[in-house]
Amino acid sequence: MKNLLEGTVVGIYDELRVQNPDWCDCTLCRTDVIAHALNAARPRYSGGTDVGQALISVDLQRDQTRASLAVLVLDAMRRVASNPRHELPGKKEGRPRSGA
Repeated sequence: MKNLLEGTVVGIYDELRVQNPDWCDCTLCRTDVIAHALNAARPRYSGGTDVGQALISVDLQRDQTRASLAVLVLDAMRRVASNPRHELPGKKEGRPRSGA
């Protein structure tokens, strides 16, 4: 069983990062954004059948679906940027901050 949404959310994140180069793209922020977005979205699980995967894949390519997911990813990017789990540039280096 797999949440087919994950690949689409990662792709949308990568597209939005190109458009927003000022946002941190460290591994910690990237995984936090993707996790936040996936947690906010309705999962699209497939039990491994080709028909089920095809139907979900078609839905994930619709403009309306991708736009809704982009809104979730942008919201997650803003949330993580406002409270990153690492020190902000120009501040004293240290251990990653807890929470996000």
